[in-house]
Amino acid sequence: MDLAQLKGQYDAVYSLGSNCYPAQRLERYGLRPYSGVIDWMYSNSIPGLTKLLRSGFANFMHPDNMVVDGTEFNNYNYSVKDCFYEVQSVHDFLVSEQLEGITHKYPEFHATLQRRVARFLQKTEQSRMILFFRLNASFEEAVQLEAALAARVANQFRLLVVNPVSRKEVFDCGWPLANTCGLELPAEWDEHSDLLWNAVFAGITYHPPAE
Repeated sequence: MDLAQLKGQYDAVYSLGSNCYPAQRLERYGLRPYSGVIDWMYSNSIPGLTKLLRSGFANFMHPDNMVVDGTEFNNYNYSVKDCFYEVQSVHDFLVSEQLEGITHKYPEFHATLQRRVARFLQKTEQSRMILFFRLNASFEEAVQLEAALAARVANQFRLLVVNPVSRKEVFDCGWPLANTCGLELPAEWDEHSDLLWNAVFAGITYHPPAE
């Protein structure tokens, strides 16, 4: 699938990581009407992500699987990792509240996750056409991710995979995949990069389903 085939109207849009950048880009273009499950997390493992999708997020961020594996943002937030799915929460737990703060805040954190998971699963069952956006995935990983999405999504979907490069242009990888467009372009927040991203998302629109 090439970039031209990605253009169109979607009635659901989701970031699939690997960090916060895709969610921020989607929000800039009016394509993020609600929060996704992993919008503000690190999901660097494609095998972990595909396992998460295939399981329907079963036991995601369960306390039995969670460990504190460091801090982020100049020691402002804890990095709390789900070791089964290899996904890290990096915005939810403050170092200033110490480790006890994780236990104290977990019920609220879990309730928020459950709402987002329920909405994601509903969208994958009911939406006519869903756009997924993933930052960082090789061709082989994109094959795995497309297969996991095909097993999860009831109707049609498209997957945009962007691999950041220093080259100041958009390069369409021309991947021979039915539902996935692979691109290379810079992922900085500067005027020239914005022009390239504007071109990528031109002609991609979100229209909520009719009630």
